[in-house]
Amino acid sequence: MYSNVTRDNINEHLASGQLKAIYLVSPEYFGGSEGSDNQTFVTPDAEREKNRVDAELYNALRQGKRVQKFNIDLDYEESSASIVPKNIIVSAIIDGEDYRRTIEVW
Repeated sequence: MYSNVTRDNINEHLASGQLKAIYLVSPEYFGGSEGSDNQTFVTPDAEREKNRVDAELYNALRQGKRVQKFNIDLDYEESSASIVPKNIIVSAIIDGEDYRRTIEVW
């Protein structure tokens, strides 16, 4: 669906609202950079899901839980040059328990 999105045409998709730029590591919750090196492009549904995942992790920290090995991986369609990931995989260990969420983008 978004296999044809490149740096050359991303602004069209952003302007139409089909895609949104989001931070991978939230500056608000986790002190991530506000630069383009910390951004990716996702659908509005994926943005909502990413916000939910960020809130889960932030709430774990606020509750005093130990969060370790926090990691975000982007899974791209191998057969395309798209800059939009197919999935965002967020993983961590919270109080010794594996935490993994896969956010489907397209």
